[in-house]
Amino acid sequence: METETAMSFPVARDPPPRPAPQTAQLGQAPEQHGWGRWAFLVVVSLVLTGKFAWDVYQVRHSPRSLAFVIVTYDLVAVLCCCLVKQSLLRRDDRAVAPERRRVGIVVWVVSVALAIIIAARVALVMPYLALKIAVLVITGVGIGLAFCFSFTRADAGRQTDEQVPHQMSPEQRV
Repeated sequence: METETAMSFPVARDPPPRPAPQTAQLGQAPEQHGWGRWAFLVVVSLVLTGKFAWDVYQVRHSPRSLAFVIVTYDLVAVLCCCLVKQSLLRRDDRAVAPERRRVGIVVWVVSVALAIIIAARVALVMPYLALKIAVLVITGVGIGLAFCFSFTRADAGRQTDEQVPHQMSPEQRV
């Protein structure tokens, strides 16, 4: 009888582990090679600054319009910063879930403030009271729907630990 001690049997093996995804920490962007991205950001910043200065110059005699321009530009800048921070926070990391939730709430608050300010400004230029009320009602309905889809349905598709079916560990499968 022939005995083969070195005979190999097929064994169910786990697939090789995937490499960790490339992520950026807050304040540390992933390394970008080239100057094109930075040149684009500088040009966009200069154009926005010039546009802001021109708008302030045009409405310098109307305090209400000046306040609108300044507050709108500031809220847009804050919203952009919050969205960048939110995009840097990983969705699958449970350690940053509370911070991601807080940043989401800040994004929501800034978005609502921006929508209300713009709706109030549009309502001011409407000639009839019915149109003014319609603008404010449509804005309110839009904010309500956005809240419904952003917060109340945010966790509808995700499974919690209690809902995840029991999975066998690699040691149990062997």
